[in-house]
This record gives sequence, structure tokens and C-alpha cells, in this order.
Amino acid sequence: MYINSINYFRGISIILIVFGHSLEVAEFHYQSIIGNTVLNLTQGGTAFFVFISGFLFHHIFYKKFEFRRFVIKKTQYVLLPYLILSTILVVYWLQQKEALSFFAIARHYLTGDYPSFIGYWYIPFIMVIFAMSPIFIRFIKLKSQLQLLVAFALLICSVYMHRGPFLTDYMVFQNVLYFIPIYLIGIISSENQEVIFTKIKGHEYHFLIFAILIAAYQANLGELGNYHKAPFTYGGMDLMIIQKVFLCLFFLVFFNRFENSKIRALEIVAANSFGIFFLHGIFIWILGIIKTQLGHSFTSNSFITYIAVASLVFFLALSVTVLLKKALPKYSRYLVGS
Repeated sequence: MYINSINYFRGISIILIVFGHSLEVAEFHYQSIIGNTVLNLTQGGTAFFVFISGFLFHHIFYKKFEFRRFVIKKTQYVLLPYLILSTILVVYWLQQKEALSFFAIARHYLTGDYPSFIGYWYIPFIMVIFAMSPIFIRFIKLKSQLQLLVAFALLICSVYMHRGPFLTDYMVFQNVLYFIPIYLIGIISSENQEVIFTKIKGHEYHFLIFAILIAAYQANLGELGNYHKAPFTYGGMDLMIIQKVFLCLFFLVFFNRFENSKIRALEIVAANSFGIFFLHGIFIWILGIIKTQLGHSFTSNSFITYIAVASLVFFLALSVTVLLKKALPKYSRYLVGS
């Protein structure tokens, strides 16, 4: 049941997520078409996690699926760390005597929105996805042609709906609708993995080229990063989700060639990916506080500074995760998900 290639894909995904989230605190902004193309390729890494989650839902849970057991495990290892770590920020704001209303605190927990650590919106979103598992079980039982039709139709909807805007009460549900086609494509890819690996292997670079061309087109239009808007307003086509579908398929097939290889560094990163996810936002937040208190600013648009800051955040999150797993082997998953 264990798939090395998916593990390596997860490792690359969390690296891209951390480095994408570190841009602002490092005060780095790309200022060229090539740089902005790289930005568009590396932003939106959440789609990779959604794809992998859909893939593993079919590969691991489908045959012996028990909804109650599934939700309990996800509550223990995903929701509980989120609630514990999110409380750190609430306590901090209250100590700072910030005027946080009950509704602001409720929004913080229910949406992962302000005031929250960067990336925490993903947890309420993915918990809703997990709660919808019986629907995905029904989806898996559909004929392949109908599965593809449903996934494609929902992908078209996502292209025009975009991700939900921050600081809105409906953000979580809009994001669920937006990312469902990625989750379904992950399921379909797991169901048809042998066919995909056989037919596409050697041609996966075509997907990478398509993704690069879309990212370059986005950059040329001046569209940088993820698209956010209200669901029923028109804002053009969201090219990011199409680009990420191509990248998901590229990484899936590309890493399959290493299925029987040992890439120790990626194994370590992947094994601690949930801990890195939960902790990297905290270290970005701490770094921002330190900068503010010292009145310090990094050299603006220094790529070297950006790489150094992002690497520091990544290795701090990884190191603390590893230490917690060694110190509290029975409880670390309840604290940081790893």
C-alpha cells in the first residue's frame, strides 16, 4: 500500500509551500516576467496537498472505509493540532489587549482566517472535505467516463469561481467547491495509476511545459499568485488551478521513476510534512514580531536573503517536529500532526 513516489511528491509540496509563504516576511518580490513565472509556478502549492489527499483517500481508505473511524482519526491528527496551535495566537492577542470580538475569535477557529498563522485556512477546509467522504465513496463507484465528466465540469466551475476571499464567512465553503475537482482528479489518478504510469511515462515533461507556459502567460498579464474573489462576480479565468492540475500530473509521473529508490532527504521531509505545515507559520509569525520589535527590515528584493529566510523557517519547523517526535513519540501527532 505504501507508495514512495507519493511520499516524495508530498516532500516537494511542503518545501514549495514553506518557500511560497516566506516571500512576504523576507520582503522579496519578483520583478521580471521570468521571476513572476517562477512565482506563479511555486505559489498555490496547497493544490498539491489536495491532489495527494484525494489520491490517498482512494488508495488507502476506500476498500475498508469506515466513516466514523476515518473522521475520528482526522480529528485527532489534523483538527486537534490545529485547535491547540491556533490557541497560541488567541492567547497572544488577548495578552496584547487587542480588541478581539467573540466573532473574530470564532472566525479564527472556524475559518483559519485572521488572526491566524499563515496557511491555517487549509485545516477547516480539509475537515469539510473529510466530512464529505461518503460522497467521494459514491463518486469512486461511478463509471470512469462519468467520473471524468463530473471532474471536468467542476473544474470549469472552479476556473470562473476562484478561491474565496479572506475575511469572509463563506471562504471555507467556497474553497471546498474550488478544490473539489483537484481532489477528484487525485482519486481518479489513484484508480488509474497503472494506466497513467504506463501511458504517460516519458511524456510527463509535456505537462511541465504546459504549466510553465500558463504561468508565463499569467505573468505577462500581470496576474501573480492565487486568484481570490466573491463566488458570483466575474473576474476572468483562474489559470492557477489549470496550471496546478498539469503540475500534479507531472510530479505524479515524474516521481514514479523513483518508486524503488531511496531519497533519504525527501523521506525525512515527507515524514514530517504535517509538522512542518503546522509550525512554519508560527516561525514566520515569530520572525515578523522580532523584525517589528527591532525595527529591522531585510534588504528589499534580495534573492539571497529570501532563500536564507525561507530555509531558516523550513529547518526550524523540521527540527522542532523531529525533536517533538523523539521527546513525545506517543503524543506528537496530537500536537503537530506528525
